[in-house]
Amino acid sequence: MDVLTTIVAFLVVLVVLIVVHELGHFVSAKLAGITVEEFGLGFPPRIASFRAGGTRYSLNALPLGGFVRMLGEDGEVEVERLREQGLDGPELERALEGAFSRKPIVVRLAVLLAGVVMNFVLAVALFAAVVSLPVPVGHGPLTVTTIQPGSPAATSLLVGDVVVGADGRTFEQSADLTDYVAGRAGNVVVLQIRRDGAPMDVEVTPRVLTDEQRAQGMGPVGFGYDPERIVEVPSTISGPAEALRVGVGGAWSIATQIPGGLADSVAGLLGLSPNAPDARGPIGIAQETGRMLGAPLGSQLFFIGLLSVNLAVLNVLPFPPLDGGRIAVVLLEAVRRRKLPAEREALIYLTGLALLLALVVLVSIQDIGRLVSGG
Repeated sequence: MDVLTTIVAFLVVLVVLIVVHELGHFVSAKLAGITVEEFGLGFPPRIASFRAGGTRYSLNALPLGGFVRMLGEDGEVEVERLREQGLDGPELERALEGAFSRKPIVVRLAVLLAGVVMNFVLAVALFAAVVSLPVPVGHGPLTVTTIQPGSPAATSLLVGDVVVGADGRTFEQSADLTDYVAGRAGNVVVLQIRRDGAPMDVEVTPRVLTDEQRAQGMGPVGFGYDPERIVEVPSTISGPAEALRVGVGGAWSIATQIPGGLADSVAGLLGLSPNAPDARGPIGIAQETGRMLGAPLGSQLFFIGLLSVNLAVLNVLPFPPLDGGRIAVVLLEAVRRRKLPAEREALIYLTGLALLLALVVLVSIQDIGRLVSGG
């Protein structure tokens, strides 16, 4: 897949995920009577815009998502800005009636959580769609298409080999063959193959894998394949209600695993856990998006849903300037029963942004290293 196509696909997916997220903030803010100063697609510089209902809708040059700018979103810093513009007394209070910072705590929490909820809902819908689609089932012999370096397959198989059986057994469905081999991890398995049309036997010892290794895409034998033919089997899902139930369960299961995986990845990035799985930043995610372009529709929808769950969970973490960090500041104000000084609140968000950018840079360096090495 060429680089330009990969970049375009990544940007399209990113824009969809972030716009869905920001729509959650936008709709909930409007319903709560909060003044939304701007809803933007992309990030400035601004290309074009128009005003409607007191909100500026803008199209911006950097196609990296979108944003919602609410009056008073940065706390009492907004009050100082309005005072600098010459507003004071009753005029200032009227301007601040729709300020985010002046709304009740429960309203502010609902608006901040709305983006996370929208990403979770999107993931549920996509997972429900996936399980409702016909299931592609591979049949017949498997043609080896890729071999993972250092895997058992690297010493026994070649790209183009056709695997027709294992231990003298033949299998109608591809999954039955791969499941049989995976179930023999740690034991020698004799694969019956055809190489350049000639039948022969090769021995492999499937490796025992950890959950982390499976998450990195490692297989027991370590080769990719194409089945001889694909047969679509109708979904066993009985209807929309069951599909949504399965979608909710799948999204929740993935969401609960993300914080632990993220902690392991960060520990590995900082050198505290050498065996931790690699973190994936924008470059790594773009690379995976490119790989998914040739996958079946169900796999593509699942991938986008997976990214949406990740975005939801990452945003709810208590780290400024993410939604979770803003939620933490609101809860801190509730405990203290008074607002943070404007300068202190601004410093919290600025410090969090600097740390977040530093983490993105570190992950991107790791992504580039993986890309250069062919990983």
